[in-house]
Amino acid sequence: MYAKIKAETREIGKKSDLNELRKKGFIPGIIYGEGKEGVKISLDKISFQKEYKKNIGEMVFYEIQAGDKKYNTIIKERQIHPVSQELLHIDFLEFHEGKQITISVPFKFVGDAIGVAAGGLLEILLRKLEVFCLPKNIPDDIIVDVTNLEIGNSIHLDQIELVDMETKFPGDTPLIAVRAPKKIEVEEEVEEGEEVEEGEEGEEKSEELEKDTKE
Repeated sequence: MYAKIKAETREIGKKSDLNELRKKGFIPGIIYGEGKEGVKISLDKISFQKEYKKNIGEMVFYEIQAGDKKYNTIIKERQIHPVSQELLHIDFLEFHEGKQITISVPFKFVGDAIGVAAGGLLEILLRKLEVFCLPKNIPDDIIVDVTNLEIGNSIHLDQIELVDMETKFPGDTPLIAVRAPKKIEVEEEVEEGEEVEEGEEGEEKSEELEKDTKE
């Protein structure tokens, strides 16, 4: 999916300046390229979010017009406000057709693990994988089917097919596992003997006193 957007180059980079930029309705960003200094840009918040929301969850290529230059890019990283969920900052990665790039691709875990149905706990160990490939081969995500995952087992990287891309991660890298549920130890109350009924202890002491008095 391709999207064309316009941006303005900027010089400001201090935190206070970026906050001021956001107040004016812009999203600060940087275009990174191999062996090049990042190009600082600002994006019109309304127009960019309109384009961005059309393709959430998909791999989108952005053609950015900044000044008199055009950049073919993809989103490398984005900073999102934890409460409002608004975009605060975006890092773009410039690419060139026919040249490999390095990028992180998210895993998408599908299926209902049989180990979870048996009471196990699903634990995700790796959410993204850094790969290098041609821009045209970048997937939206890497599918991992967890249906047959049993308690005590895990899925490793070498069990996943990577199509038209490579990674430096070793094949034995664990991606996801089903752990056995933690046993809840209930401390049993230890009975220290039968309870003495009210008054019994007093009667026994009285009987002992009577014996002592007679003696």
